[in-house]
Amino acid sequence: MHPSERTDRIKRISNRFQWLIAVLRIALPLLVVFLWATLDLEQLEVAGALNAYGPLTTTERIGAIILTVPPLLIVLFALNKLQHLFRLYAAGTFFERGNVDCFSKMGWALIAAAPMDVIYKAALSVWLSFDQPPGERSLAISISSDDIAMLTFGGAVVVISWVMAEAVEISRENAQIV
Repeated sequence: MHPSERTDRIKRISNRFQWLIAVLRIALPLLVVFLWATLDLEQLEVAGALNAYGPLTTTERIGAIILTVPPLLIVLFALNKLQHLFRLYAAGTFFERGNVDCFSKMGWALIAAAPMDVIYKAALSVWLSFDQPPGERSLAISISSDDIAMLTFGGAVVVISWVMAEAVEISRENAQIV
């Protein structure tokens, strides 16, 4: 495949991805509200047996939506950076500082998502059991393999951004030589 054909393919596919991510950035908040409005406790994956506490009240549902905002904002920030990265690729920008910034910020967002998930699940367990009598309330703290994978993946993306920063500098130096 000729280099211009590869570049055209990258631009075309990146354009599709940036629009797909734009849809996701709109759909995710709507999905969160929909799920909390319709969710039963049996469907919830939080450490501890919360389904023993009865159906969710409207106040609990609203509080759960509010508690979901911080982790959702981190995910939306990471998606924003990914969308921006694909926008740069669609425009034919591959080895520039903007690409590096997108990768770096996305990696740090993924790293932040892991501890936020632990805090979110703990806060959610307290919130959903708060209307129970003393002694039956719960505080469930858990670290899952998903949290560890998110930390690992985020760290890898940050390191890749460092490597890309070096490639950008080498590319600039080579451009000055010619």
